[in-house]
Amino acid sequence: MDLAVEIIIWCLLIWLASKFFLFYLQAKNEILKEEIDDLTKKLKNKIIHVNVEQHGNVFYLYERETDRFIVQGSDINEIKKKCADRFKDAVIVADSDELKKYGLE
Repeated sequence: MDLAVEIIIWCLLIWLASKFFLFYLQAKNEILKEEIDDLTKKLKNKIIHVNVEQHGNVFYLYERETDRFIVQGSDINEIKKKCADRFKDAVIVADSDELKKYGLE
């Protein structure tokens, strides 16, 4: 009889410890998920993906998701300077194939 009681007590202690550990892991996971979401939002505001269009000798950059006008310029150096001036805390990213297509490598 003592052995059965001892086994039941140990099983309950193990079950309780596993529940506590599971609760801890779930709480830690939720905190990490919130941190990842915050970092994702911050990064999304720092990286602007653009499409490039050419009309005559002028190149136009538009934000890929919203079609918002970003900058215009006649060559890659002018575009880079205007992007740096207008978006000091952001990185402007264009598809390399698009840049090659327009000779803006």
